Amino acid sequence: MADDTATLPPRHGEQDLAQVRQEISARLGRDTVADLHRPRPWLDALAVLASVGLFGLNLHLLASLPFGLTWGLLFVLQGFLLQLLGLVSHDLFVHRRLWGSTGSWLASLVLTLPRLSLPTGYAQAHLAHHRWIGTERDTEAYKQQLDSRGKRWLFATLLGIKLAQAGKLKQGESLKGYHDVSGQGESVERRARLEKTLLRAGLLALLPLAWLFPAHTLLGYLLPVLVVGPVANSLRIIIEHAEADPGNPWHWSTCYRTGPISRLLFFWDSGDCHVIHHIFPRLPFYHMGRAVELMRPLLLAHGVVERRSYLDLLKGWFIQGYAHRSLWPRPRRSPSTPLSSAS
Repeated sequence: MADDTATLPPRHGEQDLAQVRQEISARLGRDTVADLHRPRPWLDALAVLASVGLFGLNLHLLASLPFGLTWGLLFVLQGFLLQLLGLVSHDLFVHRRLWGSTGSWLASLVLTLPRLSLPTGYAQAHLAHHRWIGTERDTEAYKQQLDSRGKRWLFATLLGIKLAQAGKLKQGESLKGYHDVSGQGESVERRARLEKTLLRAGLLALLPLAWLFPAHTLLGYLLPVLVVGPVANSLRIIIEHAEADPGNPWHWSTCYRTGPISRLLFFWDSGDCHVIHHIFPRLPFYHMGRAVELMRPLLLAHGVVERRSYLDLLKGWFIQGYAHRSLWPRPRRSPSTPLSSAS
């Protein structure tokens, strides 16, 4: 896989991040860090099977059950299950490449094409995001365009996501498309072209499928993709990099204190888990909870701001409009007002 940044010197942030890893290893012990990275193949396989199986089962339920409260909850859940497919691919096949180059690519096709996402373009962009985070070469710099409340509400739609990723939300500022793989090598570009062909074929196949299986195609799949998926995406990015301290290499991400529900919904990849993910990007999802507990005291000691109210974060993003990837004000609370518990 071509990487035109491979011969360039590391940026200062990468050097700082390496020092963060060294300090954590020194404090926790290298054996502990190695144990946190130890794979459990049966859990990896279970994650793939469960995510695909739950999506398929929920699709069938949405096509079969009558409209009502249960149906509405399952409809919302389907958007998160679509996102879960991509997050499983992100952990297992983008960062850890568990099944080798070809096997990981084939698995990522199954997991990400249903989300209308091209796996090769995403993998290239996401790995570059880790390498160049916080610089002008960061491939997720497009989120800096979300500098108004209107743009953020628009970003909670599929149209808004595509416009932002194409760099179309900031007048006078040209950004390289998020999935643009030009210049990454012939093999990468060939795979990207094939993925586009497969995606277009899949979209065309929806026409006869909608005729033959209208409830399954429209209610179980297409509407969740178009309506709920983008909302789930916005709810996730708020607890990824909405808040960060650019001057603190320990604080790349929003350190929201996750709980069992939020970890499951976002596959142990958001909030405090995302802080750890950027320090140790190949750490498996099933060790992330333990890693967070072990590393939280170090994070807090180095000035990372922990957030416990997701409602405050939603308010800061959609209503108060705090800048993306900046240190947000701390909410004022009376001593008797408890923090809301993490979900």
